[in-house]
Amino acid sequence: MRKELLSNYYKKRNFFIMFLIGVVFLILLFAFFSYKLVSDEFEYSINSKLKSAALNTSFILGKDFFDKALRGEVASDEDIDNTLKLTKLAQNEGVDYVYSMIEKNGKIYFTASSATKGEIADNKVFNYMEEYPEATEKLKNIFKTNKPFYEVSSDRWGTFKSILMPMKTNEGVKYIVGADIKIDRILAKKREFLRYILIFSLLIFTVILFFAYKIKKLLKDEMVTINNIQNRLEKEIVKKTKELRELNAHLEERVKEEVKKNREKDKQLLARSRLAQMGEAISLIAHQWRQPLSSINLLVTQVKIMSQKNKLNENNLQQCSNQVKNSVYYLNDTIDLFRKFFKIDSKKELHNINEIVENVLNLQKIIMQSKNIKLETELKSDEKVYVFMNEIMQAVMDIIKNSIDEFEKRNIQNPLIKIKTEENKIIICDNAGGIDKKVIDKIFEPYFSTKEEGSGLGLYMSKVIIEEHHNGKIEVKNDKEGACFIITLPTSTQ
Repeated sequence: MRKELLSNYYKKRNFFIMFLIGVVFLILLFAFFSYKLVSDEFEYSINSKLKSAALNTSFILGKDFFDKALRGEVASDEDIDNTLKLTKLAQNEGVDYVYSMIEKNGKIYFTASSATKGEIADNKVFNYMEEYPEATEKLKNIFKTNKPFYEVSSDRWGTFKSILMPMKTNEGVKYIVGADIKIDRILAKKREFLRYILIFSLLIFTVILFFAYKIKKLLKDEMVTINNIQNRLEKEIVKKTKELRELNAHLEERVKEEVKKNREKDKQLLARSRLAQMGEAISLIAHQWRQPLSSINLLVTQVKIMSQKNKLNENNLQQCSNQVKNSVYYLNDTIDLFRKFFKIDSKKELHNINEIVENVLNLQKIIMQSKNIKLETELKSDEKVYVFMNEIMQAVMDIIKNSIDEFEKRNIQNPLIKIKTEENKIIICDNAGGIDKKVIDKIFEPYFSTKEEGSGLGLYMSKVIIEEHHNGKIEVKNDKEGACFIITLPTSTQ
């Protein structure tokens, strides 16, 4: 008994360690993908800002301006006025520079450009038709295209992310409007995003460490309990030895006692099986929670970005709030479903057989989707069966898990599980290739397993639940694609 309890203790401890490592890994993944999502969204907003600034530059200057510019008809006063207008535009759009260019005799000339306050004060602004000697071949080739072009480049003013948009006047004069944002500003903003994400991830990790401390304490208390049980068992052995001598003359009483022990053993095995499923349930919850948590994080980031752009209003704030509420409701429903599953049934009740299958699929669908397992259902029965619902769910889940293990073991390329209900029967089939004829009659025996690390309890407990706890029947057979399990359940309360 002590050996078994210690084995369970070390399994829990090792599982706890692996779970903690997994949580740390998930937090790192969360931080990485959160940063990538925010970074991509920020890059998109930068591109939109650059495009808007460039288009507004063309709008402010007007197409006729470039016809005059090519003819050299732009006066000095108009050039200064254009510089001031474009400087105001750059400030309003949140970019560093906006400008326009034309090509003449194979050279690139600025026709108008914004300037910084320092450049205006020092009279270092670009004048009308001032040559841009740093123009690259790529820039010159843009005059031959009709597509906007984004690039990162460096010149005497620094390193910028830019948009260059080729356009044409009604008289056919080609020109370019562009906008720049300093790379340093973009990188500083991304570092700020990264800092927020790391702080949030650290808070999550701190909470996990707190719970880890609590679980460690529980495991320590369990070891104390195991030692106490060992002491009680030693005393119990002495007591039972004396009782066995007295019972030796009473065969009928001994038989009853053995039957009772077997029942207790089945209860213990059932408890162990459910404990193993609790470990799998934690993995299922992680899968179920990942998408809504990512959605909540993205919504919070969107609200922050809109707030920074002064675009946050009551309407979009309410929309984000509603989406967060929906995600929280989903998380709550998931927890309720798992809590109900692990609640011990106090008595048998009549349940719709389709409802049992649907509850199992709600628990398993995410893990099946993550393993690319196709599911086909045909739930056409209207029967009600008289069962402990959670025990039947456990049996069905063990059969499904057995199929999933076979898919991985045999590397099935297009795994498929079919589940259907007919009257008071649940039929579960897969395409994993079937069960070896040499062992098909042994799969329901205790501790028999074809897997290297299998406990041999899953299908055995399914048989105990169906046949001994419910007076039902469980069968298995091979078809042309794989194995089929047929569960027959009682419909009567008798």
